[in-house]
Amino acid sequence: MRPLLVLLLFFLANYSVAQIKIDGIVKNKTGSGISGANILLLPDSSGTVTANDGMFSLDLRQQGNYTLRISHIQYQTLLIQLIITSTNNDLIEVVLEDKQAVLEELEVIGTEPAVIAVSRVRINAESIRLSPVPFQDFSNILATLPSVTSNNELSSAYSVRGGSYDENLVLVNNIPIYRPFLVRSGQQEGLSFINIDLISSVDFSAGGWSVEYDDKMASVLAAHYKRPTKFSGSAMISLLGAKAHLEGKLADNVSFLAGIRHKRSGYLLNTLNVEGDYQPRFTDIQTLIHADLSERTSLEALLTYANNNYRVVPAASETSFGTFNKELRLEVAFDGRQQFKYQTYQAALKLNHRFSPKLNWRTFVSLANSFESESIDLEGGYRLCDVDKNLSSNTFDECISIRGIGTLYNYSRNRLSALLIDAESSISYSINASQTISGGVAYAKQLFDDYLNEYELIDSAGYTSVETSILAENSTDANLFKAFVQHSINLTEWSWVYGARINYNTLNNQTLISPRLIIGYIPATNQNMNLKFGLGLYQQQPFYKEYRNTDGTLITDIKGQSSVHFNLGMEYSLTWWDRPFIFTSEVYYKYLWNQVPYIIENVRQQYFPEYTANAHSIGFEARLGGEFIPGTESWFSFGLMSAQEQIPGLDAEFIRRPTDQRFKVAFTFEDHIPGDPSLRVNLSFQYGSGLPLGPPDNLELRNSFSGDDYTRLDIGFSKIISFREKFFKFLRVGVEINNLLGNRNAVSYIWIKDVNNQQFAVPNYLTGRLFNVVVSTGF
Repeated sequence: MRPLLVLLLFFLANYSVAQIKIDGIVKNKTGSGISGANILLLPDSSGTVTANDGMFSLDLRQQGNYTLRISHIQYQTLLIQLIITSTNNDLIEVVLEDKQAVLEELEVIGTEPAVIAVSRVRINAESIRLSPVPFQDFSNILATLPSVTSNNELSSAYSVRGGSYDENLVLVNNIPIYRPFLVRSGQQEGLSFINIDLISSVDFSAGGWSVEYDDKMASVLAAHYKRPTKFSGSAMISLLGAKAHLEGKLADNVSFLAGIRHKRSGYLLNTLNVEGDYQPRFTDIQTLIHADLSERTSLEALLTYANNNYRVVPAASETSFGTFNKELRLEVAFDGRQQFKYQTYQAALKLNHRFSPKLNWRTFVSLANSFESESIDLEGGYRLCDVDKNLSSNTFDECISIRGIGTLYNYSRNRLSALLIDAESSISYSINASQTISGGVAYAKQLFDDYLNEYELIDSAGYTSVETSILAENSTDANLFKAFVQHSINLTEWSWVYGARINYNTLNNQTLISPRLIIGYIPATNQNMNLKFGLGLYQQQPFYKEYRNTDGTLITDIKGQSSVHFNLGMEYSLTWWDRPFIFTSEVYYKYLWNQVPYIIENVRQQYFPEYTANAHSIGFEARLGGEFIPGTESWFSFGLMSAQEQIPGLDAEFIRRPTDQRFKVAFTFEDHIPGDPSLRVNLSFQYGSGLPLGPPDNLELRNSFSGDDYTRLDIGFSKIISFREKFFKFLRVGVEINNLLGNRNAVSYIWIKDVNNQQFAVPNYLTGRLFNVVVSTGF
């Protein structure tokens, strides 16, 4: 209690001294309030952050001359001279100009809706343009946040706070987005859906979000695509692929965005420990058209196409593992091929209408169609041996004794097609300046046709065994009916957001009701601090993969997975070196029941719907972000977590969940050469403790061991040449070194038995060190 008493006395002391109060509002050129602008009063060095409507208040100690500094990552910093001569002052109105970036002009009309949540991070487009991660894939940038676990730079899959890959909601302009269903490994995946050339910003929440977002248990990722006002574009080519985008106005009331990306990862995949002929081709096209039908009505159309074609003819692999004094080696020679195809089409229409300044209506319809196929004919002969580590031996670093020898054969002819329809209509009504009520109804149809034909043989020590054999054909038709209602109250210091969701699924005939509450508190004496508390139920109906058992049959009478979240977070605005920073921290606890247990092999999740598990997750996270270098945005992240589960009747006690990453530290940092901001250095770093693992298809021994830690450092050097009077705005020439430290990170393990029936986990390593050259331009 003593620290709380000291803190209370400190607040009271500040309040007793402050006698003069000034109020203000920060707007953009269109007159909309700017949320999250940093307000600094000099020479007092007191400050605050604007609220959602752009309003702010500051307390002064005495009359006199002051300088007000207003800054925001998307707008130009503004200095205003104030002369305070009385205690009664008029409202200060400030209009910020859009920031003109060196790389690309970004003009946004209005403000983007922010995710209402205890845990929320906004990532602006400018802060990730030069990120040196492979392909500039957004999922690799997301992995530097403290809540996100992604120990695979080749995959767009990620887990949040111990959840599965399928518990994350991804939205683009409020339209739901899906990822491939059959993908087995990261190198088979294309790019993540979000195209960083098209976004203005992205909101990410790892816990405590409001009921207006669909029924997922782990996270919400909401991307906001731009609304351009003039013609411009960009292009990039590198050793790993190419991309381009155009944006502009088709008419006075019609704007468009169009982007194309092509990824050729063969150069990158050649750094894997499996030698072979890699022929991966990934292409996607996205178009967003926005039309203002009237002053009150607008229409958006989102059209996307993604084609992932992965083909490889492996030749041989050699994997050494163990310690220097006790090293083992697995050598495999392959014959055959693998080919995976994933095609996705999506079209969506969204209508926005403003009946009055207080009443707004939004509705959308989305249709996504996915076609996926897997074709594997692969035979491998292997031997497991001890390696001679005697430096004086003539056979140093060679196999000296054979522990196991055999062959493997994998066969599959799998096909899946999915038709996903989503429709939602919602309204929002502002009762007064401090209260808003909103609600909506939604419908989703999920059609799946699935054909499975696969088996795996192992011939070892003179006998042949069938490890797996699946032959099944399934069709499902699920209809989901959803609704939500929400009430928001925003007062001077306190805010409340509460509501409930309801969800009914015709396939398992279950109804889920999820009430939630979010409370915010900003002390009047210290408006740099924002405290948040969240409590609520987060439940999701089963998706197709949760219904499918290990033998390919369907179990459709399983219950929806449920969890209760407790979140307590703090956001504190700081000013260092006259530049804005934000420090956020959070503690959380999640209790989960009716969980469908699963194991992860590379990025493939195998569910066991005949079992039901209970689980819990507890952790602490912290993040510091801001302008460490003027005009840039960098951040440092830290996270601690424990995620465990128990299957009644199978587990005697709680064990680690497949995505239980106990410790993580990461950062994204940009620097300029002193005196020459056109010379830039960008760093992206991740370190995460090892994820649990166990032998395949064995629930009792799942997650019994701890895998290796994941460490990765990417660095990029850029020279930017600006053309002020030319058609082209800039030319960027960059050199990137991916995995600078050359760490051998393991993504999965092959379990091999020796002649004594002893099992060994042989690691499958991810990509090694890679040099990449990038040339890009904007116009």
